[in-house]
Amino acid sequence: MNAIGLIVQQLETVNLRFHHVSRDLSGELLPIAISETANPIGFLLWHIARSQDWAAQTAIRGVPEVRHRHPWSEMRGIGGLGIGTGFSRAEANSLVKEVELPALLAYADAVSEEVISWVRGLRESDLDSIPDVASHQSGRAEYHTPGFIAEMSSGPEHDQAVGRTGGQPAWLYLTSVCITHPHRHLGELDLTLGVHTGRAG
Repeated sequence: MNAIGLIVQQLETVNLRFHHVSRDLSGELLPIAISETANPIGFLLWHIARSQDWAAQTAIRGVPEVRHRHPWSEMRGIGGLGIGTGFSRAEANSLVKEVELPALLAYADAVSEEVISWVRGLRESDLDSIPDVASHQSGRAEYHTPGFIAEMSSGPEHDQAVGRTGGQPAWLYLTSVCITHPHRHLGELDLTLGVHTGRAG
């Protein structure tokens, strides 16, 4: 099995589904949520792109995220903040007011292209490396909030990886944070749009 090729194919699928779920969206739909306790559409789209950016650039590689570069660093709702993990509902709703859909879609594409290009250049042995995430995100206050730490330091995948190897390998960040986690939220988006607009998948 070609592990690198498989990861690339799955990353491409996430981006394909991201555009599929975003088709025909308007700014008026971004604040919509499936329930009063759920996150709105705009936040979920933003969270998917931000999670991929953090996982590949900060967590694994220890390099500046795409959002720190021009033009994203100057864009409202993209250049600052964290990745949405540990956000309150009020914070999520507030963020949606800052997000502009065309910029968000372009940012998601830039992140996807960056991650895929980097993964294509890896050797399969690189996937087993355990990145020094603590060092990589030191000095980034947004990744040291109680909510972020609590969510990122627990869960079955995290606990199993730490128990086996003492940390989470690069492949787990890629397959979990960059692939399966976005797919979960993309399904949530499909359901939300289906309920509110009648649109099927």
